[in-house]
Amino acid sequence: MDDTPFPWRQWMRIGIGGLKWRPADFWDATLTEFFDGIEGHNEAQGVDEQGADAPSDRELEALVAKYG
Repeated sequence: MDDTPFPWRQWMRIGIGGLKWRPADFWDATLTEFFDGIEGHNEAQGVDEQGADAPSDRELEALVAKYG
């Protein structure tokens, strides 16, 4: 089991592989910038994300509880 509080490796694959960010761009981004980047990329690709909001405070706490 991964001991990190967040799924960083998965997020890195999305940021670097999917968004084509340089590693430095990924690490310099805030979580808000990262998730907005994903949303913008998906909109540009024509993906309908209706109802797919960023995690709520409760959901984020659950992620931290699960991964950290």
